[in-house]
Amino acid sequence: MKQARLILGGGSAYGLAHMGIITAVREHFEISGIVGTSMGAIIGACTALGMGGREMLDLAEDVSTIELFNPLNLDFSRSGIFDGKAIHKLFMQWTSELQIEDCSIPFIAVAFDLHRQCSILIDKGSLADAMRASSSLPFIFAPHEIGEYLLVDGGVAHPLPLAFAEKVPGEITIAVNVLPPVSLKAEYIKPGRSGEAKRIGRYDVFMQSLMLNQGFIAVQAATQYKPDIYIDAHLADFSFTDLKKAKEFYKHGLKVANHSFMDYKKPDFAERLKETYAQLRVKLLESWKQS
Repeated sequence: MKQARLILGGGSAYGLAHMGIITAVREHFEISGIVGTSMGAIIGACTALGMGGREMLDLAEDVSTIELFNPLNLDFSRSGIFDGKAIHKLFMQWTSELQIEDCSIPFIAVAFDLHRQCSILIDKGSLADAMRASSSLPFIFAPHEIGEYLLVDGGVAHPLPLAFAEKVPGEITIAVNVLPPVSLKAEYIKPGRSGEAKRIGRYDVFMQSLMLNQGFIAVQAATQYKPDIYIDAHLADFSFTDLKKAKEFYKHGLKVANHSFMDYKKPDFAERLKETYAQLRVKLLESWKQS
């Protein structure tokens, strides 16, 4: 089996598809290293400890979102809506309070430090801290403090952290993007249109804007670093809030990953992948010209 490094992107509930991806990967490759952002860091940490996709699915289905987003967990420092203590406690239970150094697979969680204004690669220390920091969505959760660091979601700068792929060992790089596709076209406003715009709640306004912005950055990363296998595991049928749809996300991730790996074995795979990256790059360049 080839040794594969996994690059797992963020995407809130969409990232639950990573669990199915892990199950598929283990049937075709030996996982030799993992770099993850946000939900990708959560799934990545569990994988690095030796958990399987089905085991993680059981954990995900057992999560009480009511408990995690309980009004008792509001952040009274006003740096987020929730203080993140409940989810940090959950991560400590999942990881048995182990350290990254205890993992059987090299692992890096990507977070962003508000003081230094740069990404931080967490490759040592508490697994629960790494998971909490990397998935600390701005506005939703208070930043996570580790020493002098004030950390938020790694997706701020690296929603698909391919820039750090070489920090972990592997013969090939498998990148998994779960973010929504971004329309690269632009159109002129038509003031004469009648009717009223559909209202969207403030949470959805923020999250949709964030997801689309991160989706654009993720595509840029793929075209720049060109992983050996690029898996688009976005599931459009559900929302980024559908944390209780873990089984559906799992099945989707398993399906698209197996399809990608079957494709990988075909003789013309490398040439077709090269063409895919070329087309993505053209679309990105066109969008920049329009802006």
